[in-house]
Amino acid sequence: MALLHQPHDRLFKDSLKEKPVAVDFLRSHLPPQIFKRLDLNTLQLTDKSLLTPDLVEIHSDVVYRCQIDGKAGYIPILFLLEHFSTAPQHVAFRLLQYVVTLMNDALKAGNQKLPLVLPLCIYHGEQSPFPQSTDIYDDFDDPDLARALVFKPFNLIDLTTLPESVIRQHGVASLMEMLLKYTRERDFARAVSQLKEGETLSFTLTQTTEPYLQTVVKYALSSAWSEHQTDKVLEVFYEALPDKRETIMSAAQQLVESGIQQGIQQGLQQGMQASQAEVWQSGKLEGKLEGKLEGKLEGKLETAKNLLAARIDAAVVKMATGLSDDDLAELE
Repeated sequence: MALLHQPHDRLFKDSLKEKPVAVDFLRSHLPPQIFKRLDLNTLQLTDKSLLTPDLVEIHSDVVYRCQIDGKAGYIPILFLLEHFSTAPQHVAFRLLQYVVTLMNDALKAGNQKLPLVLPLCIYHGEQSPFPQSTDIYDDFDDPDLARALVFKPFNLIDLTTLPESVIRQHGVASLMEMLLKYTRERDFARAVSQLKEGETLSFTLTQTTEPYLQTVVKYALSSAWSEHQTDKVLEVFYEALPDKRETIMSAAQQLVESGIQQGIQQGLQQGMQASQAEVWQSGKLEGKLEGKLEGKLEGKLETAKNLLAARIDAAVVKMATGLSDDDLAELE
């Protein structure tokens, strides 16, 4: 029966929490060119209980922080000191998780740069030598391919600088890229029209699914909405895909109905605020009821007015707002 709970772990942690022990440990096991750059006067033990991105708690053994090169404001190097009495699988990946979590903590603390994190691990298990790889790439099926692809600068497709002539060579992916590239154009309708003339619209949307067509239509109309170009954009889709008119209209109606609901909610809110102000001033129940009704009606009328101006079918506007034919006739 062991007299101490986890005696190996206890000895390791308590030993390295002693600063003289930690200094000599680092001196003995760090490359000399790294050790001589440390400002040992700043060596400080950090109590760390870490959370991984999936909120799993990590109890790291010992973490020290220390300034390097004596630079003021320089993010300290962090030493992650770990102890193993067994040889767990994927140990390199486990340490990588610790390292990333420490870096994330540094960003959360307000640092603009990542800290250097250097793991040092002691092993004294039954198997000798240590049977697991210390190289993260050996955790992949193809280590050589992993070295060529993983932990490199990430691939960035910068649409703001990518020429249109290059994007057009990207097959059916070109439509998505072109729409994203020109979504901030003031004359967005003209950009969509050019996609029709270059046959990018018809080429892509005849080789993809109808749900994708609806997604594209909704995105294009939403991008054109603020510039009041929805009618022009809708006409471009009709011309490019005349046999998909019903699908295009269905997507437009879904988008409109979503916008109407938002407009109605806003109108109701404005009506409630107006009615509350009126009740406050008059103190009469009639005023409160009138304010609510007027607010609802004004909100619906304003929404319907905007939709009709955008040439949305009157039947759709009537169905969504609940206004009468007479109300719509007056607006038209």
